Amino acid sequence: MKQKLLTLLFVAFVLSVNAQELDFRGNINTNGLLFSEENSPFWMHTNQRGRIDELTNFSGLINAFALYNLSENSNLELGLGALYQDGYADKLQLDEAYLAFNNSWLGVVAGRKQRKEMYRGLSATNQSILWSLNARPLPGIRLFTKRPVFFKNNSGFGFEASLEEYFMDDDRYVENTRIHHKSFHLVYRSSPGFQISAGLRHFVQWGGTHPELGDLPSDFEAYTRVVTARGVGEDTGDGISEQEINGLGNHLGSYEINIKTILAGYNLEIIYNHLFEDGSGSVLRNTPDGRYGIFIEDPAAPVDSWFQAVMYEFYYTKNQSKNFPTSDGEDNYFNNNLYRSGWTYENRVLGLPFITLGPDRFRINNNKIVAHHIGLSGMAFKKVPYRFLGSFRQNYGAKGGGNITEHHVLSTYLDLSLLQNIVNLNLQLGTDFSEIDGPNFGAGISISKSFL
Repeated sequence: MKQKLLTLLFVAFVLSVNAQELDFRGNINTNGLLFSEENSPFWMHTNQRGRIDELTNFSGLINAFALYNLSENSNLELGLGALYQDGYADKLQLDEAYLAFNNSWLGVVAGRKQRKEMYRGLSATNQSILWSLNARPLPGIRLFTKRPVFFKNNSGFGFEASLEEYFMDDDRYVENTRIHHKSFHLVYRSSPGFQISAGLRHFVQWGGTHPELGDLPSDFEAYTRVVTARGVGEDTGDGISEQEINGLGNHLGSYEINIKTILAGYNLEIIYNHLFEDGSGSVLRNTPDGRYGIFIEDPAAPVDSWFQAVMYEFYYTKNQSKNFPTSDGEDNYFNNNLYRSGWTYENRVLGLPFITLGPDRFRINNNKIVAHHIGLSGMAFKKVPYRFLGSFRQNYGAKGGGNITEHHVLSTYLDLSLLQNIVNLNLQLGTDFSEIDGPNFGAGISISKSFL
């Protein structure tokens, strides 16, 4: 019903305004993949916006967008996209369906909209360790600043902020779970060449219908407790806290620091994310868990330069407050006793994709990891744009997540843009080398066409 309503809204919007005032865009994309093992190599299905999973051999996508300018600095945008992929889903889905308002500093989105890819697609987690591009976008409402808003002129102190409410409409243990998300970052810019931001990102899974406890509180009073992160209680037995029984949510958060500067003509960004899921983590007792990264981009690089951007990230999640455990033990990232489907959507991890699900794709069975990740982009042989990802990680399993033998995994991915003419043709190559499963090789072809 929701899909039909959004389709009707798209048609009504297009018909309600003069076609000459609209900017139409569209895109068609198909992907074919082959791999040597049962599942495709890690980077061939990871951070693919929910469009490709481990078993996908074919996927097809069609998107259409209509942009209507309200003024010189504001517009309305309506988007609709259909996705098909074989494998786990093996069905037609909405890739996007949204109405958005944009001006120079504010964005408002209602519906399901894909998020912006950052760092040229070289990061393992995109914007945040808690919110990657690994899953299909959730339906909901989003308000956010599109750039830093400064209190005076375009420098000095300012801020970035967001407020979002989502519905988890997938098949999960607690049906109709909701997600609340907010973020606030204080920004200081001394000059066009230096900016530092520091802030907090807070997610909560709350509400929904539990198979044993029934409808969990979802009234306004419960929402205020969710927003303010109140309600942490004593353990009541069976591994479920009073907080969880009262339906006050599965809380996740991260402290984030970003420094942007220009050094020797290169754009440089230093990134730090500290993740936490309870009080001990919020006071840094799970340090050094988090994301540490650096992104370097050459804005003056020749078009045919081999290296135009590079990113290195280090991820560590082994501590999990082991020296300062809560009443039910140390942390268990992305898992939760009450919301047992955890920090996932459609059986895909929402945050750091190095944290992985078990074979049943229901429960996180590996959230203690140490990982090194590197991304490169540029022009190979002066004519072939490329993007390379390489990750070396050590998996240590998870608390109560089954027996996982400690092991190393090396994953690589290479995307080559072979043709950019009437259609775009890309070749993708992926490999996994694991101490347990042995080597896995994959290859894919992507054909896309954009319409303006």
